[in-house]
Amino acid sequence: MSMEARITVVLSKLVSLLILKEVVYEAQKCRNSNSCIYKNVLDTGLCWGYETNCPQHLGYSNANCPGDHKGWVSSKHQQLQTFFNQADFGFVKQQILSKTTMCEPKADGESLLECSSYLQFCRGKNLYLDFRDLPARKESFRYKMDVLKKGQIGGKCKLDKFRLQSEATHQSPLQSWAPEIQHFEELSDMVNEESQICDVFIDKPTFIMKIDATVNMYHHFCDFFNLYTSLHVNGTHSKMFSRDINILIWETYTYHSNFGITWSAFTQNPLMNLRTFQGKRVCFREVVFPLLPRMIFGLYYNTPIVWGCKESGLFHAFSKFILHRLKIPNRTAIDQVAKPKIKILLLSRNTQYRRILNEQALLDALRLSPRQYSVKRVEFTHETDFRHQLRVIQDTDIFIGMHGAGLTHLLFLPDWAAVFELYNCEDEHCYADLARLRGIHYQTWTNPVKFKPQDEGHHPSDGGPHAKFTNYSFDTEEFLRIVELAANHVANHPAYRHMLSHIRESATDVIFIKSLEFKNQPPLTRSRKHTVNWPKNFTLTETKETRKRPVPSSKTLELHMKLFQTRKRENFTTVVVKSVFQRKELVEVEWIPLPASLEILVLGLVVMGTKGKERLVNEERVLEVEIEQGMTDGSEQRFTAEGEPHTDGEPGDLRLRIQTSPHSVFERRGDDLYTNVTISLADALADAYTTPSKIAKILTPIWKNHEKKILKNLSEKQHKKFLAAVGFEPTPRKTGA
Repeated sequence: MSMEARITVVLSKLVSLLILKEVVYEAQKCRNSNSCIYKNVLDTGLCWGYETNCPQHLGYSNANCPGDHKGWVSSKHQQLQTFFNQADFGFVKQQILSKTTMCEPKADGESLLECSSYLQFCRGKNLYLDFRDLPARKESFRYKMDVLKKGQIGGKCKLDKFRLQSEATHQSPLQSWAPEIQHFEELSDMVNEESQICDVFIDKPTFIMKIDATVNMYHHFCDFFNLYTSLHVNGTHSKMFSRDINILIWETYTYHSNFGITWSAFTQNPLMNLRTFQGKRVCFREVVFPLLPRMIFGLYYNTPIVWGCKESGLFHAFSKFILHRLKIPNRTAIDQVAKPKIKILLLSRNTQYRRILNEQALLDALRLSPRQYSVKRVEFTHETDFRHQLRVIQDTDIFIGMHGAGLTHLLFLPDWAAVFELYNCEDEHCYADLARLRGIHYQTWTNPVKFKPQDEGHHPSDGGPHAKFTNYSFDTEEFLRIVELAANHVANHPAYRHMLSHIRESATDVIFIKSLEFKNQPPLTRSRKHTVNWPKNFTLTETKETRKRPVPSSKTLELHMKLFQTRKRENFTTVVVKSVFQRKELVEVEWIPLPASLEILVLGLVVMGTKGKERLVNEERVLEVEIEQGMTDGSEQRFTAEGEPHTDGEPGDLRLRIQTSPHSVFERRGDDLYTNVTISLADALADAYTTPSKIAKILTPIWKNHEKKILKNLSEKQHKKFLAAVGFEPTPRKTGA
């Protein structure tokens, strides 16, 4: 073993010992605490599955491969191990084992860069990134491989150039970090908060993300899943699941997605993009380049799943992590009834293609079934609150829908649930594999005689036949038969039976408490909440018509504020919004909007009573907003998790809607300006104003009055171009204006 390798091993062992010391300290704190809820797992030896000396029976994964093995494996053991390495915590272990040092520090405080195979995952300390070239790029961009050039990323450390270049073979925007890391160079200066080469120094750990399509749930959750997996690959950090991190999105577009609340599962801080630091040299104390959504033989999107295996522990853990962090209640907390029915959710599509033409007939058949299903139809649009979507999915036993990104919700179904992909549109493996990975029972239509397409379907690009671009009707009896198979799976699942027994016990307790505590009570209303003290500290929510827990509605406040320009650039203006946000301390509160000043609207918080140890406290944060040229009334920018908290204390999104003030002379219609002028009858009859130069004569007085205001929003080049187009003579600009 070389001296370099020995040093790496020693450093690795030292880090492991320090982390072990931290873990032991936290475990002892829990053991000595009267309120720690994790005491029952302290001495069990439970582990994720990728740690050193983690026995299989104590690992998180419950992967299994029923039936015979076949394909490219020669034994049952090899089949299970292949699945574990491809799609479970074994993938994490392989990433950890493949990590090598690309740039090694030689002294305390120097830089470090280490990466896994093909630069799929990298992390560094005291690294330098140079974004001074970005202002020259006029267009917004994403998926670009030329953001950095040679020497625009580096650190003070000993670089192994041969190793770096040999790993930089996957040259694609979303496959690896090779397009960026290949430009890494050694620096002569130290990289720290006192360094002259750092215009900005970021102290918090920062995850740099190259993300897939944000409007499509299937593709965007590939981003979130790989970020979650990267937390494990980066797991030598003592606070691997901390939310006090930064997320920097590797593009200049302002982030917007209906799934944006999911970021709050990972970070409590505002999202950043490359515009945040353009023109600056930025240094990071700790930076992580996570696994990417379209890696070759990667996770989720390109996972090569071995035949016959299911229930990845990694996918299961991701599902529980998101539900826990977004505070989505599980089924036993939602459904307190004595005789629950199997709940069916049909996801309807209000789109041009893949609609169910006889949808109502199928719903009627389900409601008339002897199984007495509880049936619900939903449409999830880009305006539907995502946490509401997750609550609905958690309250579902059988999830039915046509092939489409909406089926990605199956990741968050209860463990006993089944998904029925009504028709896969000849894309056989997409959601069947995703259901296998999550461990959810999967059904789809198999009899081509018993469904009817509206037509052969025509692909928009070439007009050729395509199964995804038409609509379908389905045989009712065959539909009920497949639903019956899914219902039998649910009813016989051990987790479902356990849940039923828990619900029945809870329902009995509720009836007993109700008879003791609520005799002679006034009539109940929908919003009344009763809290009773009894051994389990159970909070009972009662409504007039049902006994289900009501879903709290979100509040909307209209905030009117004047935006003040801070920087002006070629294609957009940056303005500042001062946002009042709330830090959770928990008391019962009421929001009251106060009058706005010229700069900000301050929200008043009235404390109604201290019923707990926590409360909500106002804090102020400055947010920058980019106002691009030509933005129309009603244009919105969303700041994820910067809004008012929901009823459970978690913040919603702050939406900024642009509204232009009316002008005294000009009226905007689309991208054109209109005004009314008075001309004589003689001029009108003589067509005196039929050319730009002639029109200029009548508009010149108006122009002289308003030129100074208009010039404020135009560059010199734009100013000349506009004048040339309309034939105006420009007013000479004063020096320094």
